Amino acid sequence: MHKSLKIIASGDWSRDPAMLDYRSEWLSDLLVERATCSDAFDGHQLSQITIGGPGFVWFRFWLAEGEFILEKYFDADGQAIGMYARIGMAIPHKGRGFSALGLLLGLWITDEGHVTVLDEAEFDAAVAGGIISPVEAEHAEHQIREVTMAIAAGRYPPPIVRALSIAAIGGHS
Repeated sequence: MHKSLKIIASGDWSRDPAMLDYRSEWLSDLLVERATCSDAFDGHQLSQITIGGPGFVWFRFWLAEGEFILEKYFDADGQAIGMYARIGMAIPHKGRGFSALGLLLGLWITDEGHVTVLDEAEFDAAVAGGIISPVEAEHAEHQIREVTMAIAAGRYPPPIVRALSIAAIGGHS
């Protein structure tokens, strides 16, 4: 199965009818987005990990001028599920929002720091099929190396993301 490349843009969740309570805030040069999955949002998975369902809360952090996208997911009880580092290429932007071309790969990061590369087969097929250019493929591979080395050195995820927790209120956060 070939996946197509998608543009990831700040504000996407605000336009998704399955997402509620969208908020975004700038913290210096860091854009933070937050949204809650509606009751219609049932059993969304990333690889084999359930990251979405009624009351689940998602955060997206745009780091380094949008060059790095890191998402953190919480279940309806406010318990952290894990983090997903999207691998992509930042698109030059105007104004205060960010967008990036998703390059199919991602890193799943547990709270304990265990890292799993996701969607390697889809990435390899997209490269072989010409959907991902050689320049994009090299960028993705470089970004994977850069992020995994930063994780190993304890520099990634940034402390603001790593330490983020939420409180459950009535079963929903």
